[in-house]
Amino acid sequence: MGVPFVHQGRTRRGLDCIGLLELALHDAGMGHYAAHPANRTDYGRDPHRGLLEQRLREIFGEPVADMRPGDVVALRYAGPIRHVGLIGDHQHGLSLIHTDSHLGRVTEHRIDDRWATRIALVFRPEVSA
Repeated sequence: MGVPFVHQGRTRRGLDCIGLLELALHDAGMGHYAAHPANRTDYGRDPHRGLLEQRLREIFGEPVADMRPGDVVALRYAGPIRHVGLIGDHQHGLSLIHTDSHLGRVTEHRIDDRWATRIALVFRPEVSA
């Protein structure tokens, strides 16, 4: 929490949403997801035209219907999917852990109705054997 937002950032000195996802998966022993060929850093600030959704499906497979802590979520803001986050376990229910460019850092907050409507797809990474 609190790591500064840096577009295409991949270290604890600065992260974007994909960097946060890579770091979390690596720290959870799921580095094989972060190393997937679809997880490239050659993207613009607005990954439109379905590219982000396509890459998430290539990496994680088909989405699931429910949400639980540890899941990866794809979010949309009045248009195509353009942001990813992680589902956490908040004291008042599920939370969203993500980078927030407006706040300028990694943050966690409860998933209220407004945030729930932004969640377009839910993926469940599996631990490799």
